[in-house]
Amino acid sequence: MGECSNKGIVIQLQDYSIHDGDGVRTTIFLAGCKLRCQWCANPESWTTKSKLVFYRHKCIGCMKCAQACPVNLVPCKMDRHNDIFTACGKCVEVCTQKALDIACSEKSADDLVHKIERDALFFRYSGGGVTFSGGEPFLQHKFLRVLLDRFEELGVNSWVETCGYFNFEVVQDLIPKFDHIFLDIKHMDSEKHKEFTGHSNELILENAKKIYAAGVPMTIRIPTIVEVNLADENLEKTAQFIRNNLPLATIELLPYHELGKAKYISLGIEDKFIKFTTPTEDQISHAYDIFKSYGIEVTEYR
Repeated sequence: MGECSNKGIVIQLQDYSIHDGDGVRTTIFLAGCKLRCQWCANPESWTTKSKLVFYRHKCIGCMKCAQACPVNLVPCKMDRHNDIFTACGKCVEVCTQKALDIACSEKSADDLVHKIERDALFFRYSGGGVTFSGGEPFLQHKFLRVLLDRFEELGVNSWVETCGYFNFEVVQDLIPKFDHIFLDIKHMDSEKHKEFTGHSNELILENAKKIYAAGVPMTIRIPTIVEVNLADENLEKTAQFIRNNLPLATIELLPYHELGKAKYISLGIEDKFIKFTTPTEDQISHAYDIFKSYGIEVTEYR
Protein backbone atom coordinates (compact mmCIF):
# COMPACT_ATOMS: atom_id res chain seq x y z
CA MET A 1 0.00 0.00 0.00
CA GLY A 2 1.42 3.36 -1.04
CA GLU A 3 1.18 6.72 0.67
CA CYS A 4 -2.21 8.41 0.94
CA SER A 5 -3.46 11.97 1.21
CA ASN A 6 -6.97 13.20 1.92
CA LYS A 7 -6.33 16.44 0.04
CA GLY A 8 -5.30 17.23 -3.54
CA ILE A 9 -5.17 20.05 -6.07
CA VAL A 10 -8.13 20.00 -8.44
CA ILE A 11 -8.55 22.08 -11.59
CA GLN A 12 -12.23 21.42 -12.11
CA LEU A 13 -14.97 18.81 -12.18
CA GLN A 14 -16.78 18.41 -15.48
CA ASP A 15 -20.31 17.04 -15.26
CA TYR A 16 -22.17 15.01 -17.89
CA SER A 17 -19.04 14.16 -19.85
CA ILE A 18 -19.63 11.77 -22.76
CA HIS A 19 -16.17 11.83 -24.38
CA ASP A 20 -14.11 10.35 -21.53
CA GLY A 21 -15.43 6.81 -21.33
CA ASP A 22 -18.66 4.80 -21.33
CA GLY A 23 -21.94 6.39 -20.32
CA VAL A 24 -22.39 9.70 -18.55
CA ARG A 25 -19.30 10.49 -16.51
CA THR A 26 -17.91 13.09 -14.16
CA THR A 27 -14.37 14.02 -15.16
CA ILE A 28 -12.06 15.08 -12.35
CA PHE A 29 -9.15 17.18 -13.61
CA LEU A 30 -6.13 16.95 -11.30
CA ALA A 31 -3.38 19.56 -11.55
CA GLY A 32 0.27 18.96 -12.37
CA CYS A 33 2.07 17.67 -15.46
CA LYS A 34 5.74 17.25 -16.35
CA LEU A 35 5.16 17.49 -20.11
CA ARG A 36 4.77 20.80 -21.90
CA CYS A 37 3.00 19.77 -25.08
CA GLN A 38 2.98 22.67 -27.51
CA TRP A 39 -0.69 22.04 -28.34
CA CYS A 40 -1.85 21.67 -24.71
CA ALA A 41 -5.46 22.78 -24.23
CA ASN A 42 -5.17 22.88 -20.43
CA PRO A 43 -2.20 25.13 -19.56
CA GLU A 44 -3.66 25.72 -16.10
CA SER A 45 -2.79 22.08 -15.40
CA TRP A 46 0.98 22.49 -15.73
CA THR A 47 1.58 23.20 -12.04
CA THR A 48 -0.37 22.71 -8.83
CA LYS A 49 -0.13 26.39 -7.88
CA SER A 50 -3.38 28.33 -7.63
CA LYS A 51 -3.72 30.63 -10.63
CA LEU A 52 -5.66 33.82 -11.17
CA VAL A 53 -7.87 33.64 -14.26
CA PHE A 54 -8.89 36.99 -15.75
CA TYR A 55 -11.70 37.33 -18.31
CA ARG A 56 -10.91 40.77 -19.70
CA HIS A 57 -14.16 41.05 -21.69
CA LYS A 58 -16.18 40.90 -18.47
CA CYS A 59 -14.18 43.53 -16.59
CA ILE A 60 -15.78 46.98 -16.05
CA GLY A 61 -12.72 48.52 -14.39
CA CYS A 62 -14.36 49.08 -10.98
CA MET A 63 -11.06 48.35 -9.18
CA LYS A 64 -12.72 46.43 -6.35
CA CYS A 65 -10.17 43.69 -6.99
CA ALA A 66 -7.25 46.07 -6.37
CA GLN A 67 -8.83 47.30 -3.14
CA ALA A 68 -9.22 43.72 -1.88
CA CYS A 69 -5.80 42.48 -3.04
CA PRO A 70 -3.11 42.28 -0.32
CA VAL A 71 -0.39 42.99 -2.91
CA ASN A 72 -2.32 45.63 -4.91
CA LEU A 73 -2.62 43.51 -8.03
CA VAL A 74 -4.72 45.12 -10.78
CA PRO A 75 -5.49 42.40 -13.37
CA CYS A 76 -6.92 44.74 -16.02
CA LYS A 77 -3.68 46.75 -16.09
CA MET A 78 -1.30 43.81 -16.37
CA ASP A 79 -0.14 42.06 -19.53
CA ARG A 80 1.38 39.06 -17.74
CA HIS A 81 -0.04 38.47 -14.29
CA ASN A 82 -0.18 34.79 -13.65
CA ASP A 83 2.97 32.85 -14.49
CA ILE A 84 4.50 33.27 -11.05
CA PHE A 85 1.57 34.70 -9.09
CA THR A 86 -0.13 32.45 -6.56
CA ALA A 87 -3.70 33.69 -6.18
CA CYS A 88 -5.33 33.95 -2.76
CA GLY A 89 -8.84 34.50 -4.14
CA LYS A 90 -9.77 37.71 -2.29
CA CYS A 91 -10.27 39.55 -5.58
CA VAL A 92 -12.52 36.80 -6.90
CA GLU A 93 -14.80 37.17 -3.90
CA VAL A 94 -15.44 40.89 -4.57
CA CYS A 95 -15.72 40.81 -8.38
CA THR A 96 -19.41 41.36 -9.16
CA GLN A 97 -18.90 40.76 -12.91
CA LYS A 98 -17.31 37.29 -12.49
CA ALA A 99 -14.30 38.53 -14.44
CA LEU A 100 -11.94 36.72 -12.08
CA ASP A 101 -11.62 33.10 -11.05
CA ILE A 102 -9.14 30.70 -9.47
CA ALA A 103 -7.74 27.74 -11.37
CA CYS A 104 -6.34 24.89 -9.25
CA SER A 105 -7.64 24.78 -5.70
CA GLU A 106 -7.24 22.37 -2.82
CA LYS A 107 -10.08 19.90 -2.34
CA SER A 108 -10.58 17.17 0.20
CA ALA A 109 -11.55 13.61 -0.62
CA ASP A 110 -14.82 14.24 1.20
CA ASP A 111 -15.55 17.21 -1.10
CA LEU A 112 -15.28 15.01 -4.18
CA VAL A 113 -17.01 11.98 -2.69
CA HIS A 114 -20.05 14.07 -1.75
CA LYS A 115 -20.21 15.40 -5.30
CA ILE A 116 -19.88 11.93 -6.84
CA GLU A 117 -22.56 10.53 -4.54
CA ARG A 118 -25.00 13.04 -6.08
CA ASP A 119 -24.02 11.91 -9.59
CA ALA A 120 -24.26 8.18 -8.87
CA LEU A 121 -27.82 7.91 -10.23
CA PHE A 122 -26.68 9.13 -13.67
CA PHE A 123 -23.81 6.63 -13.62
CA ARG A 124 -26.10 3.75 -12.72
CA TYR A 125 -28.55 4.30 -15.57
CA SER A 126 -25.97 5.14 -18.23
CA GLY A 127 -23.17 2.74 -17.37
CA GLY A 128 -20.96 5.71 -16.55
CA GLY A 129 -18.68 6.66 -13.71
CA VAL A 130 -15.68 8.82 -12.88
CA THR A 131 -12.78 9.62 -15.19
CA PHE A 132 -9.59 11.15 -13.82
CA SER A 133 -7.83 13.56 -16.17
CA GLY A 134 -5.44 16.46 -15.91
CA GLY A 135 -2.71 17.37 -16.03
CA GLU A 136 -1.28 14.00 -15.19
CA PRO A 137 -3.43 12.30 -12.52
CA PHE A 138 -0.74 9.86 -11.42
CA LEU A 139 1.44 12.72 -10.16
CA GLN A 140 -1.11 13.12 -7.36
CA HIS A 141 -1.01 9.41 -6.57
CA LYS A 142 -1.44 9.92 -2.80
CA PHE A 143 -4.77 11.69 -3.34
CA LEU A 144 -5.74 9.36 -6.18
CA ARG A 145 -5.22 6.34 -3.92
CA VAL A 146 -7.77 7.63 -1.41
CA LEU A 147 -10.32 8.60 -4.06
CA LEU A 148 -10.14 5.25 -5.84
CA ASP A 149 -10.84 3.38 -2.62
CA ARG A 150 -13.72 5.69 -1.71
CA PHE A 151 -15.30 5.42 -5.15
CA GLU A 152 -14.94 1.65 -5.10
CA GLU A 153 -16.89 1.59 -1.83
CA LEU A 154 -19.66 3.54 -3.60
CA GLY A 155 -19.72 1.07 -6.49
CA VAL A 156 -18.56 3.76 -8.93
CA ASN A 157 -16.21 2.61 -11.70
CA SER A 158 -13.11 4.68 -12.41
CA TRP A 159 -11.28 5.40 -15.65
CA VAL A 160 -8.14 7.50 -16.10
CA GLU A 161 -6.52 9.57 -18.85
CA THR A 162 -2.72 9.62 -18.60
CA CYS A 163 0.16 10.98 -20.64
CA GLY A 164 2.25 8.07 -19.34
CA TYR A 165 5.05 10.23 -17.95
CA PHE A 166 5.32 9.13 -14.31
CA ASN A 167 7.17 6.74 -12.02
CA PHE A 168 5.41 3.41 -12.49
CA GLU A 169 6.86 1.81 -9.36
CA VAL A 170 5.16 4.42 -7.17
CA VAL A 171 1.70 3.90 -8.70
CA GLN A 172 1.68 0.25 -9.75
CA ASP A 173 -0.75 -0.67 -6.95
CA LEU A 174 -3.28 1.80 -8.43
CA ILE A 175 -3.36 0.39 -11.95
CA PRO A 176 -5.60 -2.64 -11.23
CA LYS A 177 -8.13 -0.37 -9.48
CA PHE A 178 -9.09 1.22 -12.81
CA ASP A 179 -11.73 -0.21 -15.11
CA HIS A 180 -10.13 1.37 -18.20
CA ILE A 181 -7.04 3.41 -19.02
CA PHE A 182 -6.59 5.98 -21.79
CA LEU A 183 -2.90 6.50 -22.55
CA ASP A 184 -1.48 9.07 -24.96
CA ILE A 185 1.16 8.22 -27.52
CA LYS A 186 2.12 11.48 -29.16
CA HIS A 187 5.10 10.53 -31.35
CA MET A 188 7.29 7.48 -31.86
CA ASP A 189 10.48 9.43 -32.58
CA SER A 190 12.13 10.26 -29.26
CA GLU A 191 13.79 13.47 -30.44
CA LYS A 192 10.61 14.73 -32.08
CA HIS A 193 8.71 13.87 -28.91
CA LYS A 194 11.18 15.92 -26.87
CA GLU A 195 10.93 18.81 -29.31
CA PHE A 196 7.15 18.99 -29.03
CA THR A 197 6.64 18.03 -25.35
CA GLY A 198 9.88 18.82 -23.54
CA HIS A 199 10.68 15.16 -22.78
CA SER A 200 11.61 12.05 -24.74
CA ASN A 201 9.16 9.16 -25.08
CA GLU A 202 11.10 6.18 -23.62
CA LEU A 203 9.47 6.35 -20.19
CA ILE A 204 6.01 6.66 -21.73
CA LEU A 205 6.44 3.64 -24.00
CA GLU A 206 7.83 1.54 -21.15
CA ASN A 207 4.94 2.53 -18.92
CA ALA A 208 2.50 1.66 -21.69
CA LYS A 209 3.85 -1.89 -21.74
CA LYS A 210 3.77 -2.18 -17.94
CA ILE A 211 0.18 -0.93 -17.74
CA TYR A 212 -0.90 -3.32 -20.48
CA ALA A 213 0.74 -6.22 -18.64
CA ALA A 214 -1.50 -5.45 -15.64
CA GLY A 215 -4.48 -6.55 -17.73
CA VAL A 216 -6.55 -3.37 -17.52
CA PRO A 217 -8.44 -2.55 -20.76
CA MET A 218 -6.52 0.15 -22.61
CA THR A 219 -7.21 2.71 -25.29
CA ILE A 220 -4.29 4.48 -26.93
CA ARG A 221 -5.19 8.07 -27.70
CA ILE A 222 -3.26 10.10 -30.24
CA PRO A 223 -3.69 13.87 -30.47
CA THR A 224 -3.54 14.10 -34.26
CA ILE A 225 -1.76 17.20 -35.53
CA VAL A 226 -0.74 17.74 -39.14
CA GLU A 227 2.68 19.25 -38.41
CA VAL A 228 3.49 16.83 -35.59
CA ASN A 229 2.52 13.19 -36.04
CA LEU A 230 0.27 12.55 -39.06
CA ALA A 231 3.06 11.44 -41.39
CA ASP A 232 2.54 7.85 -42.57
CA GLU A 233 5.96 6.81 -41.27
CA ASN A 234 5.08 7.83 -37.70
CA LEU A 235 1.61 6.26 -37.90
CA GLU A 236 3.12 3.00 -39.18
CA LYS A 237 5.66 2.92 -36.32
CA THR A 238 2.91 3.62 -33.80
CA ALA A 239 0.79 0.81 -35.23
CA GLN A 240 3.74 -1.57 -35.10
CA PHE A 241 4.41 -0.69 -31.46
CA ILE A 242 0.79 -1.30 -30.52
CA ARG A 243 0.54 -4.57 -32.46
CA ASN A 244 3.78 -5.90 -30.96
CA ASN A 245 3.35 -4.71 -27.37
CA LEU A 246 -0.32 -3.84 -26.75
CA PRO A 247 -2.17 -6.15 -29.13
CA LEU A 248 -5.61 -5.91 -27.50
CA ALA A 249 -5.53 -2.14 -27.01
CA THR A 250 -7.84 0.00 -29.12
CA ILE A 251 -6.84 3.25 -30.84
CA GLU A 252 -8.59 6.61 -30.78
CA LEU A 253 -7.50 9.67 -32.74
CA LEU A 254 -8.23 13.09 -31.24
CA PRO A 255 -8.09 15.84 -33.90
CA TYR A 256 -6.24 18.98 -32.83
CA HIS A 257 -8.39 22.00 -31.97
CA GLU A 258 -7.78 25.57 -30.79
CA LEU A 259 -10.32 25.59 -27.96
CA GLY A 260 -7.57 26.09 -25.41
CA LYS A 261 -6.53 29.49 -26.78
CA ALA A 262 -9.02 31.33 -24.55
CA LYS A 263 -7.36 29.77 -21.51
CA TYR A 264 -3.94 31.09 -22.53
CA ILE A 265 -5.46 34.57 -22.85
CA SER A 266 -7.27 34.40 -19.50
CA LEU A 267 -4.10 33.17 -17.77
CA GLY A 268 -2.04 35.97 -19.28
CA ILE A 269 0.24 33.60 -21.23
CA GLU A 270 -1.09 34.12 -24.75
CA ASP A 271 2.49 34.34 -26.04
CA LYS A 272 2.88 30.62 -25.19
CA PHE A 273 -0.01 29.57 -27.44
CA ILE A 274 1.14 27.86 -30.65
CA LYS A 275 -1.26 27.38 -33.53
CA PHE A 276 -1.20 24.08 -35.40
CA THR A 277 -3.28 22.68 -38.25
CA THR A 278 -6.40 20.59 -37.62
CA PRO A 279 -6.46 17.45 -39.79
CA THR A 280 -9.23 16.99 -42.33
CA GLU A 281 -11.74 14.14 -42.12
CA ASP A 282 -9.92 12.46 -45.01
CA GLN A 283 -6.61 12.65 -43.15
CA ILE A 284 -8.16 11.16 -40.01
CA SER A 285 -9.83 8.41 -42.06
CA HIS A 286 -6.50 7.61 -43.76
CA ALA A 287 -4.78 7.38 -40.37
CA TYR A 288 -7.45 5.03 -39.06
CA ASP A 289 -7.04 2.86 -42.16
CA ILE A 290 -3.34 2.44 -41.35
CA PHE A 291 -4.14 1.15 -37.86
CA LYS A 292 -6.86 -1.12 -39.18
CA SER A 293 -4.38 -2.60 -41.65
CA TYR A 294 -2.35 -3.80 -38.65
CA GLY A 295 -5.39 -5.49 -37.13
CA ILE A 296 -5.83 -2.83 -34.45
CA GLU A 297 -9.36 -2.10 -33.29
CA VAL A 298 -10.23 1.58 -33.63
CA THR A 299 -12.64 3.70 -31.63
CA GLU A 300 -14.03 6.63 -33.55
CA TYR A 301 -13.95 9.82 -31.46
CA ARG A 302 -17.54 10.77 -30.65
